[in-house]
Amino acid sequence: MSVAKSAYPLALSVRRDLHRHPELSTKEFRSAKLVFDNLKSLGLKPSLCCNKTGVVASVDNGKGKTVVIRADLDALPLQEETGLAFTSTIPGVMHACGHDMHTGILVGAAQALIACKDTWKGRAVLLFQPSEEMAPGGAVSMIKEKAFPLGADAVFGLHVSTDHPCGTVGLKSGPDYAGVVDFEVVVNVNGGHGASPQTTADPIVCCCAMISQMQTLVSRESPPHEPSVVTVGTFHSGTKQNIIPTEAKFSGTIRALSGAHLDFLRTRLGEIVTAIAASHKAKALVRFEKAYPPGYNDPHLIEKAEIALKSTLGAKKVIMRDAPVMHAEDFAYYQKKTPGIYVHLGVRPLQTKSVPGIHTPYFAPCERAILTGIAVHVSLAIDILSS
Repeated sequence: MSVAKSAYPLALSVRRDLHRHPELSTKEFRSAKLVFDNLKSLGLKPSLCCNKTGVVASVDNGKGKTVVIRADLDALPLQEETGLAFTSTIPGVMHACGHDMHTGILVGAAQALIACKDTWKGRAVLLFQPSEEMAPGGAVSMIKEKAFPLGADAVFGLHVSTDHPCGTVGLKSGPDYAGVVDFEVVVNVNGGHGASPQTTADPIVCCCAMISQMQTLVSRESPPHEPSVVTVGTFHSGTKQNIIPTEAKFSGTIRALSGAHLDFLRTRLGEIVTAIAASHKAKALVRFEKAYPPGYNDPHLIEKAEIALKSTLGAKKVIMRDAPVMHAEDFAYYQKKTPGIYVHLGVRPLQTKSVPGIHTPYFAPCERAILTGIAVHVSLAIDILSS
């Protein structure tokens, strides 16, 4: 698509600028200003939102349908180790999830949509959202502040993926991206000397028993056809090898593709914590935080997207995925308001089979995928706005 090629230099420039200057969730002030200025230079009338960490703009072209296209702005607390010429200049902060790619692509798509107004009518709303990486997600604020328009005909987004090579995209109909509940468990006892374990409960042993039993929530209590995950990511306790500590705590994530199963796992995890604490004569407190709902790609829109993207990119460039991913995305909040699809954008460099994935300090997506991403946004938007 020629308009995508014309927009590529701008998109690449925005992406590299953001990559050099990453900002964490709720701190995306420079990032939002960069996007704001670029959209304004294209002749649009952007607005800042979410305490000036987000941007909303629209490309208007007469009466017609409305589509929403979303990108995210925030980075992650990681020290970059890619060695790129445009590596992060902020110690301990890196665009390791590809949000710089997403944002550059959407700025490029804005330019492309303006350039091809003769092919569509209606309104394309562009959302540049903060805080995707911080639960409950910046999408909640975008909706609350009415940056996300109610009554839109479709909402589109994409996420970089090393599952697919650069130049390709993956589409999954129905459930894709899991709903998430995060949890923290704190166990308290009296503590004591390591030489006299009989005088006190042991919070470490108690927590280990809880964590071990939690694994059966997936292996023995979840139906084989119901994908789910229970992962413990932190464990903290103790100060010295011969002291039984007074406290131990751990935290983790519960993930499922249906809200009902997510609620079931949350309830059972709480019951396991309570029962095992009692059996160890310990006190336990479990806290839950609902992060993101499950994602759902509208089957009708997926059918249309498959046809449109095969026409734009080529039949071999569109991969229909059988299995959902268990990552989580606050894009799901938009899908609860409006039918939408979330595309897997291939960024694995060609001629490679395995590369460092997202959320690692070595993540370095193929930048030519920006061109594909622009073409995806424009193609999906026009498919709705020209009908």
